[in-house]
Amino acid sequence: MIVSMIKKYKTLSLQMRAACWFTVANFILKGISFITVPLSTRLLSVSEYGIVSIFLSYQQFFLLFSTFELYLGAYQRGILQFKNDRNRFTRALILLCNFISAVMLFVTFLFRNIFIKLTGANRNILLLMFLYFILLPGFNCWIARKRFDYMYKPAVIGSVAVSGIISVGTCLLVSFSNRTAENFLETTLILEILCYLPFYIKEMFPIKRGIGQAIKTYWKYCYDFQLPLVAHSLSYFILGQADRVMIGMFVNEEKAGIYSVAYSLANVVMIFQVSINQVMQPWRYKNLEAKRYREIKITTDHTLWVTGCLIIVFILIAPEIMKCLFSESYQEAVWTIPPIAVSVFFMMMYTIFTDVESYFYRTDYIMKASVICAVVNMILNYIGITIWGYIACGYTTMISYILFAFLHFLFMKKVSREAGMQEHLFNGRHLTMLGVLMMLAGGVCVLSYYHSAIRFCILGILLIFLWGRGRQLGNRDS
Repeated sequence: MIVSMIKKYKTLSLQMRAACWFTVANFILKGISFITVPLSTRLLSVSEYGIVSIFLSYQQFFLLFSTFELYLGAYQRGILQFKNDRNRFTRALILLCNFISAVMLFVTFLFRNIFIKLTGANRNILLLMFLYFILLPGFNCWIARKRFDYMYKPAVIGSVAVSGIISVGTCLLVSFSNRTAENFLETTLILEILCYLPFYIKEMFPIKRGIGQAIKTYWKYCYDFQLPLVAHSLSYFILGQADRVMIGMFVNEEKAGIYSVAYSLANVVMIFQVSINQVMQPWRYKNLEAKRYREIKITTDHTLWVTGCLIIVFILIAPEIMKCLFSESYQEAVWTIPPIAVSVFFMMMYTIFTDVESYFYRTDYIMKASVICAVVNMILNYIGITIWGYIACGYTTMISYILFAFLHFLFMKKVSREAGMQEHLFNGRHLTMLGVLMMLAGGVCVLSYYHSAIRFCILGILLIFLWGRGRQLGNRDS
């Protein structure tokens, strides 16, 4: 069997092999991140870990406004548009990121007392954070270019090695020194700076002639392309990070740390969702180009069914995972895992719709839906926390992503009509049925937490279904 798999792998195209390895790398990266969470909770007290999780949330906010995430949107599109001048384009974009970071650094230190009180960090941590922001674009541009050229070996090795050194190195160094949130953050940032510095030097130097003209041309491109997406990124940040920040504000850092553990664990199912989408996104674009709409519809239905079942399997075994990985102090967080995990299903659903919007260059719809859902999420978080406590944030997250998927479905239909598409890409009633089933299944799983025998019976039935589904798809492909 292994020999036949190796032979089949060798027959794959370069693009398919790259897709496979990037998927494997994504699993490894998420796995490293997942493993370090229980290690961190054992190194730090609950309140200290809460401080770390809140600061990391603020760090994502600072990162957005210190780089505009140009290396995610503008760069990935630009290396295709400016493929004959990629080196100068890369340097110009990194310089723009550095310029934005310098401006943000000046503003932060001008009002440093406010930011120190807000984030719980000291001046040294803030300074290290901005140095990390300056170097990070070099690494991300290097990775993006390797992926564009299907050079999967250096990209996989580089990304896994850097993530492993930072995550494992931090835990080892902190275990032999002061086990405080401050030391944990400083150690992490120093390791990130040391890891990203070589990539920054490689991408930036030597700076050749003509960079001045390149800056003028490419900075304008970056501004026009990326600025509308900053609102989307900010809104997406609010959806992903606002929960623990608001818990820290309205409850305490200890509960924020507990919720952060549950959120990290529930997001394990995102490994599968993100990996599948990385492979499926270019496939959807190609099928949209070829007008193979029926194939998109059938494959999407199969993908959602399997993803939904895997999410339910994960929810069913979540209590056992929590008991194995985390101390008793964190066990109450298990009740927030089901709604957050169900959110991943609707997250996958909306990414399918946004692929259609992006294909037809209607990113303004993505921004509108993001802003609406971010505002709704913050309002629901405030109401939920004040009435029911921090556990409610799991359910407000689920509601927000349901709204996200619904809005993008409407925008996707509008974009399809504007593009003159005669055939419906997706069946709205069928997708609604899947969404309702997922919510009902999640509710049943929550109730089954009180009865282990019922829970394991449901788990057995689902595993048999997945095994049969896998054999059916395997026979069809063969």
